[in-house]
Amino acid sequence: MTQSQAVQNPVYGHGMAVAAVQAQAVAGRIAGRGPAEIAARARELQKAVAACSGGAWTIATGEDRRYPGTDGPEPGRIGRMQQAHMARVLAAANTDPVVSEAFFAVLSLNRRPESLLTPRVALRAGRRRT
Repeated sequence: MTQSQAVQNPVYGHGMAVAAVQAQAVAGRIAGRGPAEIAARARELQKAVAACSGGAWTIATGEDRRYPGTDGPEPGRIGRMQQAHMARVLAAANTDPVVSEAFFAVLSLNRRPESLLTPRVALRAGRRRT
């Protein structure tokens, strides 16, 4: 299943957040434009809307691949490394306020998932053993 064919996994609670971000993307691109101009930019609008779900898609598919019943390919070496890092982030988020703030910013879609790889977060999470 591709990202554009997917339905958001309700476990992560991202459906409404993604819809709100998509609405903002559309509103920002149609403000002050007439119907003909909006129609002419339909492809641009569709691409902008599709891009809004990237972070939620990354979170859901990365975490869902941990479970044996998940459809799709097994995670490769990089996927397993990402999962190991996320396990450390989750463990550290319970006790480290810097990691916790970063994790919840990603989970609430206020930051991109790759922000958990910044040296500040990664080093603090790396100190934590799972």
